[in-house]
Amino acid sequence: MTSTPESSQPSAADGTAAKRERQYSLDEFDDPNVDPMSSYDGTTCVITDELEVDRRTLGTTLREQIKTMGGEQLMDPHAFVSTDEQRRQCAMLFGSCALLVVKGLGEFGADGFEAWEAAAALATAALAYWTSDLGTGIFHWSVDNYGSKDTPLLGKVIDAFQGHHKYPWTITKRQWANNIHTTCVAPLVFTTPTLLLNDRPTDLIFVGVFTALIVLSQQFHAWSHMKKSELPSAVLAAQDIGLLVGRRDHGQHHKAPFEGHYCIVSGYWNPILDDSGFFRKLEQMIFKATGVAPRCWSDDLNFIVQEDAPEGWGKGIITK
Repeated sequence: MTSTPESSQPSAADGTAAKRERQYSLDEFDDPNVDPMSSYDGTTCVITDELEVDRRTLGTTLREQIKTMGGEQLMDPHAFVSTDEQRRQCAMLFGSCALLVVKGLGEFGADGFEAWEAAAALATAALAYWTSDLGTGIFHWSVDNYGSKDTPLLGKVIDAFQGHHKYPWTITKRQWANNIHTTCVAPLVFTTPTLLLNDRPTDLIFVGVFTALIVLSQQFHAWSHMKKSELPSAVLAAQDIGLLVGRRDHGQHHKAPFEGHYCIVSGYWNPILDDSGFFRKLEQMIFKATGVAPRCWSDDLNFIVQEDAPEGWGKGIITK
């Protein structure tokens, strides 16, 4: 679906009806040619009724924010190609993670590798995997709902996550290093000191595995947007058994108002966080303290969504 000129954009009601006509049932995600983002239906959010708010003022503020999120859509295919600098950034991050794990295993095995040490190493890696999903969910929720492109340090990341709701197809076209390099530099602030100053094997292994998975979650995210026919069999298998976030799970996040299913490593934490109302309670606490409302409280999310790349886009550069 390509962008619609402003003069010919359908009304909110028409747009919602059109999106609902395109909606697929969850069972249809098993079709290898079904776009996992086709579940988007443009429904609106009801602002929480547990707080006394000026809904008219709040609604106007949120609608203005949503109009600007994501900025101008990036369309130049060359901007989706990995560069040598991006590959170096990825190599530095994953190199530090690998060294952390190797050093941790070395500390465990300094006097011979005993059974309990092997069990401790595996348990630490499993804990890192389990908590990394939670970490991505909290981070994803925060950048989806708060801040803007002008936010210090995270402005570009925030703008990209928010614009992703308007242009979900772009994440599937980025080459690997191009897709994840933006999250590779900041974690070095944690991995490097841990590698140099910490000798506790569990700390080393946890930080190495946790950090690698947090960064790789952006690729897991991209895979959850792709059709089954576009994915390697190993990735499909990992999604099917729940090791990686699945297409069905993340497809639910792309239903307006984007208020749940934020976790993008395995998706294990999504039902726990969503069913408990964790994010709604956190949003209310923030609103009471600051007066700032999350974007998912908006009552106007019927913007045009570009679910597919324009026909022929990237040919000869991204695609053959």
